[in-house]
Amino acid sequence: MALGEVSVRYAFVNGYRVEPKKGLNGTCPCCNSDVIAKCGNFKVHHWAHKTRETCDPWWENESEWHRTWKSYFPSENQERVFIDEKTGERHIADVYVDKNVVIEFQSYSISAEEMDARELFYQQMIWVVNGAKRDFDRIYFHQSVYGPHTDDTYLRKIRWVGRSKLLAKWEAATKHVYMDFGTDLVWHLIEYDPDTKKGLVKAYPKQKFVEFFGGTYS
Repeated sequence: MALGEVSVRYAFVNGYRVEPKKGLNGTCPCCNSDVIAKCGNFKVHHWAHKTRETCDPWWENESEWHRTWKSYFPSENQERVFIDEKTGERHIADVYVDKNVVIEFQSYSISAEEMDARELFYQQMIWVVNGAKRDFDRIYFHQSVYGPHTDDTYLRKIRWVGRSKLLAKWEAATKHVYMDFGTDLVWHLIEYDPDTKKGLVKAYPKQKFVEFFGGTYS
């Protein structure tokens, strides 16, 4: 059977939560199905499910960007399984910090329906979005930010100059959205009007952002 798309960083092997090593077989902490250690030369090492249907439909293949962000936080905070006690629905949160907040790192596009479903399921959560996945998003953003217009040098106005709908898409989120455009800053999307393409963003040093949530930036 072909391997599915669901992959995780940690699995249970002989009762221990471990990262993949060549030749190992394990059990997924979310769905309890069998997973196989995939340790090739080109993709991020991971545990791969044999089928996608039995596990978390929200999970995505991890890029180096995704794995790097998760690695800023202790291993015990990564890939935490949440279960709805009423329905039995299970999902794997990227990171769950001691502030009782889920952090979801999003590099791939998701539908509005999935965005709403995740926010409803996790309740206390924030998004960290890969704004540099496509070069033109990163370039458009830096061309669009201007100011500062207040005493706070990190608070900037934005007038989107490109055709990308990156900000318009994430403006619809009901939880806080922070964007990483490949620098040492993360940008909080405070407000954005898709019609006028104008908005407000605030930058935070990535190190302070990570440390605020209990991680270590390195």
